[in-house]
Amino acid sequence: MRDERVTLSLKHKAVVAVGLLLLVLCAVSAVFGSGGVVHLRGLYAEQVQAEAEAYELAQHNNQLRDHLARLDHDDAYLEKVVRERLGWIKPGERLYRITDEHR
Repeated sequence: MRDERVTLSLKHKAVVAVGLLLLVLCAVSAVFGSGGVVHLRGLYAEQVQAEAEAYELAQHNNQLRDHLARLDHDDAYLEKVVRERLGWIKPGERLYRITDEHR
């Protein structure tokens, strides 16, 4: 009878040990595995960065749309842009260019 208790106790300890080992392996997998917490935190950081970049690009697109709409509908704005970027002048005007040679 005593031998049966020892054998049963050893079997019980072995089952508990295997169960604990499986539990530890599951915990390690949940934290460090491909779908684990560490991986999810990295994905979250990437998502935050991508959302910030998307917001900046959307703002830039809105600015470009506004610029195009003003070029299409606002003649004074179109004239201003052409004068600034291309250096155009009206007949009878004089254009003075100031250089930084003396600095």
